[in-house]
Amino acid sequence: MAAEEQRRRKRRTPEQARAEILDAATDLIARHGPDGVGLRKVAEAVGVTHGLVTHYFGTYRALVRAVLERENERKRDLVRERMRADGQVPYADGMTRVLFEILGDERYVRLWAWSQLHDWDVGKTPGSPTHLSRLVDAIEAGVHRVLPPPQGPDRARIEMVVLLAMSGAYGYALGRRYWQTDLGHDPDEPGRDDAFRTALSATLADYLEGRTP
Repeated sequence: MAAEEQRRRKRRTPEQARAEILDAATDLIARHGPDGVGLRKVAEAVGVTHGLVTHYFGTYRALVRAVLERENERKRDLVRERMRADGQVPYADGMTRVLFEILGDERYVRLWAWSQLHDWDVGKTPGSPTHLSRLVDAIEAGVHRVLPPPQGPDRARIEMVVLLAMSGAYGYALGRRYWQTDLGHDPDEPGRDDAFRTALSATLADYLEGRTP
């Protein structure tokens, strides 16, 4: 009890308090879904008052949006870092590697899937870009840094590559175990996921560079 009381009385800067609230909310929402949490559960997990959470975020919906936005921004940073590290085209390999890394974060995948099913896209305010649009912005900037227009692919082609990559990566993540087993392969065999990613990357690279219609 003494340790719990000490935790509750811990002095925090506003930045620390806000970050701890977001960390706790992210963990709880990923495990139980936003519908199964609420401001009071988040406050209890951090060891702060319900009023303090309200002070920083206002409503529970605003807190969930803050969680989603922070997680989305972390993934956009991952994309930007990968695009900067890529020194030449094709970028499709870097793009699919990023997507597969994102899919490895089960907490984020659950949050993202929930937000899509419940129409909680954090960018959905009139005239503002959506999460996917900003993701494409980051990829487009990386591609054009090395291969600027008109030599490089235009926005429409980059968007199509992102849609194809997401469809392939997310579809594979959902069905990989069943499909690999049904084809007579061990889904846990080392290198099998890499082989799929390499094949998908090669196809996307051809399209990105304009070698296919």
